[in-house]
Amino acid sequence: MHVQEPLLFPSEQTSFSGDLRDANFPWNKLCFGPTFEKLKLAVFSKTWPIGAAPGGMERHASTLYHALAARGHEIHVFTVPSDRRPHSDIHEGNLHVYFAANDHGSVNCSLAFEIFNKIGTDVAFDYVHTESVSLPYWRAKMLPHVAVTWHGIWYEIMHSKLFEELFSNPNGVLPSPTTELQEAMPRLIDEIKFFSRSGPWRRRYAELGSSVKVLGALESSQLSEFYNAIDVFVNPTLRPQGLDLTLIEAMHCGKPVLTPNYPSIVGTVVVNEEFGYTFSPNVKSFVEALELVIKDGPKVLNQKGLACKEYALSMFTATKMASAYERFFLCMKNTRYCQYPLPTDC
Repeated sequence: MHVQEPLLFPSEQTSFSGDLRDANFPWNKLCFGPTFEKLKLAVFSKTWPIGAAPGGMERHASTLYHALAARGHEIHVFTVPSDRRPHSDIHEGNLHVYFAANDHGSVNCSLAFEIFNKIGTDVAFDYVHTESVSLPYWRAKMLPHVAVTWHGIWYEIMHSKLFEELFSNPNGVLPSPTTELQEAMPRLIDEIKFFSRSGPWRRRYAELGSSVKVLGALESSQLSEFYNAIDVFVNPTLRPQGLDLTLIEAMHCGKPVLTPNYPSIVGTVVVNEEFGYTFSPNVKSFVEALELVIKDGPKVLNQKGLACKEYALSMFTATKMASAYERFFLCMKNTRYCQYPLPTDC
């Protein structure tokens, strides 16, 4: 059973004192002050966003590490461009992005490590951050300081299923779950095609008539115009999400949201019914939630939208997220930073 959290706005900072490693809530609920200690971080990320290519993890990484670089930390990212085309490396102040692709467009770990070793020769990296399975275990085990974050989208779910099966079947026998993975792959491909405005899902939605418009991927400059043109943002996904950026974007624009009640969503983003509507991942519950939206009408939707915007600004800005990540890495480097509050904290 999911227990909803109370609303948390800037005027209601979480009351906490002690070791941050004992905290059972997201660190961005706290207010961290400035630090004079600077970090040298290496980041291995699956892709780096180019244009309007769909994808949440890479955009989160780009926003986060631009913000950390702006705070004075030296950031080196080893990745590939999201459009899988040749691009020059990026060097913007403290942010350095190295595109190291193999023939298939994925990260070439050997090439990335050649660059990594050259950069770390004079001054060692404080920490290496690998997003999901960007850095394979046989490489990661050779490094002294590694932080791993896991991001839940389809192909990473399949990685998880494979690892689960390998651990449960040490002899290497892969029975029925292989069939499940084989069935999941076509759905993943269909979903990617839909976000690119092609594939079977685009045709299915188009068959619903002129009231349905398939927009495909939007440029960043078009997103605010899109969100501000709607009354409620509906995300009828039938699979678990990580930190869903589309919901956060809509909330930043003051729009209420309608989304499945997966723990990963109601536990991190839509934590209160004042932010919108949730439904069980089935058609009946979805229709009931849509009917409630219509019944509530513009006045209630506007109130929920204002609550969404206030919450999003208190939790999900680049500055807020970068501040929490900064403290996380500093804590791992020096346990003094694991204590909260410090005299410099707000």
